[in-house]
Parts: sequence; structure tokens; C-alpha cells
Amino acid sequence: MKYIKLFMLMAAVTFFAACSSDDDSWNSASDVTVGMAQTEMTVNEGKGLFNVPIEVKGETNGNVFVTVELKEVGANPAKEDVNYYVTDKTISISDGVGNVEIETVDDDDINDPRTFQVTIVDAKGAKISENASTTISLKDNDAEFYSKLQGRWKMTCKNARTGAEINWDVKITGASDESEADYNKMLYITGMGGADSEVWLSFNYDKETKTGSLAFDQLGTYMMFAANYGDPLGVCGVVPFNLLDGQLTDTPITGTWSADLKTVTFGEGTFVAYLVDYETGADNKNAAWFQIKDIKLTR
Repeated sequence: MKYIKLFMLMAAVTFFAACSSDDDSWNSASDVTVGMAQTEMTVNEGKGLFNVPIEVKGETNGNVFVTVELKEVGANPAKEDVNYYVTDKTISISDGVGNVEIETVDDDDINDPRTFQVTIVDAKGAKISENASTTISLKDNDAEFYSKLQGRWKMTCKNARTGAEINWDVKITGASDESEADYNKMLYITGMGGADSEVWLSFNYDKETKTGSLAFDQLGTYMMFAANYGDPLGVCGVVPFNLLDGQLTDTPITGTWSADLKTVTFGEGTFVAYLVDYETGADNKNAAWFQIKDIKLTR
């Protein structure tokens, strides 16, 4: 028993010495402040781990210890341990910058952005600055069909003249940033015709009805490709149209995607890659690169 008591006493002495050492390691220099590096952040809910930065300003001679609190804010608040997890709420900063590490929860719900706030509530070795909080918006990605539709696809269709099956490897691309004018409006498909062509797709999604569509749109207004087709055609531009009742029209050819985003099926219409004079755009070639119908994208 005597040895046990002696061991406990030694452990206690060691513990208090460690605490004392920690106290000594705190910054004691004056005019040092600590605050959040950003007042607002937007993070995709599928992000996983991410950092919320904390800044120490001023000359320090030791560590700054910060305790943060997380709380629900906004009309659609994010809940701790439901929509996100926090690794640690006590941060030791030794080099001017520290981070609160947070992990998002990627659910299958379609929802408005969820928000929460990270606030410094206590600091040792520094004064808390006015920028004590960061408001974080967790952006839903389940309704982000615009982004999810981008990538590689297999296009299958039929030759509108012969009925022969055709398939091409194509790729859908689009804007990556919300500040871009095309974001959530236009996508671009390359590879139709087995060449480096680019065809425009309009994108529409209704959050209320949770339905959306893609469409070969703005037909007849741009060149999707250009090439030298040899005599007698020469260099031609290729302009997309929809052939209806024997007439080239600008009527969109609309498609809808499956719930699992593995298939996009386009409705009635004949996509015509029509040849025009490359220099003038004049309709004097009376020829088409291809005419296709029953268009479907799969992956």
C-alpha cells in the first residue's frame, strides 16, 4: 500500500509539473490577438474533412490556446453530430495559424444550405479579436444535378436515314464556379460524330417539383465543328438543327435523366449536323455530316 501511495504521489507531482509547463508555454507577450481568419465559408456537404482557419496576430513568445463553440444558426441550421462532426474544440496555435477540423456528413436529402457558426469563446495567451466567429454554409449536393451530369458518357442513337445503330464516347462539361454565367444553365457535350465537336445543352431543374431536363438547344445559332470535307464541299462549318416535317428547325430536342443519373433519354426529334460554308455561313452545301434520332446517354 505504501508503494501504491508513493506512486500516486509521484504521478500527481508529474501531472502538476506538466500543467505548470503548459502554463509556462502560453504566450505572455502583450498586444497579441486571436480571431477567425474568415467571417463566412461555403462548403459542399460532400467535402468530408475541411479546416476552419484561426489567426494569431502579433509577436508571440509561446503558444496560444483557443476554445471554440459551435452553434446552429440561420433558417435551416446544421446540427452537430448529425450534419457535421468536429475533431477537437480546443486548439493550440504555435505558428500563427491554427485550424478547427470539421467533417461533413453527405446525406441523400435535397435541402437548402444548412448553416452553423464556429465562435472563439475562450483564449489563453491572446485577446479575442472582433472577428470571433465564422458562419459556415453546408451546400447541398443532392440537388446539384448540374455538376453530377458532367463527365464521360456513352451516346447511343440511330442513323435517321438507315436505322443503323451508332454509338460514340462523349463527355459533358460545364461551369465549375457559381460566378460563371453558364453555371446551372448550360452544359457542353463533346465527341458527337466521333470527333472534337462541341454541342450545347441547356440545363433546367425545378426544386419544387424535383424534376429536370437537358436539351439540345439554341440550334442553328452556332458551329459545333469545322472540317475540310474535300471536293466538292471543301471547308465546312457544321451547324446543329432539329429536322421536323422535312424542315430544319431550332426546336429543342429535350431529354430527361433517370433517378440514379445513369441514363439521359432524349425525346422525339432528328438531330442534324448540317454543313454550311465555313467563311460565310451560307446554306449552299445541301449536305449533312450526320442525322441521328433516338438519342440516349448512359454511363
